[in-house]
Amino acid sequence: MNQTAVIKAKAINPAGWLVLAVLFISIPVLIISGTVGIYASSPSLYRYGFNKYEISAATGISTVQLDGVAQNMADYLNGKLTTPQMSVEVWGQPKLLYNQKELTHLEDVRYIISVFKMLQTAAILAFLASGAAVFAMLGIRRLLRGILAGAIATVELMTLLTVWSLIDFNSLFYLFHIVSFSNALWLLDPSKDYLIMMFTESFFYDAAIMVTATIIAEAVILGLAVLVIEKMMLNRRR
Repeated sequence: MNQTAVIKAKAINPAGWLVLAVLFISIPVLIISGTVGIYASSPSLYRYGFNKYEISAATGISTVQLDGVAQNMADYLNGKLTTPQMSVEVWGQPKLLYNQKELTHLEDVRYIISVFKMLQTAAILAFLASGAAVFAMLGIRRLLRGILAGAIATVELMTLLTVWSLIDFNSLFYLFHIVSFSNALWLLDPSKDYLIMMFTESFFYDAAIMVTATIIAEAVILGLAVLVIEKMMLNRRR
């Protein structure tokens, strides 16, 4: 049998293009939102930054206490705590870790994380619904091609952001904050605000590279899985 006739694609009408578009968009939204949520809820990420940048030595907060800070931050952003505030000893003197400006900013950060979680839920539903519709209307080949296209677009977008980060992370970091926040509370003072002392720009650079690299890896794995499935289907129909 001629390989070009192995899997005959059905003609695509406007409704078919619509569900394909939803499927295509749902892939990067699902991968990106899910990955961001996982990293934001990971105390290991914060501990990594504290250790790498010697935050204990810079702030006077012990490593044991910083472990607690990392866990509190992850739990707060994950919705398990109502506040990230905690009492610590700084150079042996007890104090509340965050001031009101920092607490308000962290409320904004948690809201953004919650938006990512809502996007993840919406993307899962959109992927399942559009995937089923594409399969019913256009067949398995179009479904696989739509998923592959979404995976490729995800890799391209994250590669662009990775290159941007490597060339000029400051501008990307600034743009993210301008777009994400409706106030200037993110402009903290590293001489007195412990939030920026602990979570430095260098830490966010590392985190950005980790997140984009993970997303690229996930999208590549998804794309390869689609190609393997297509190859298996082709072999079965010979």
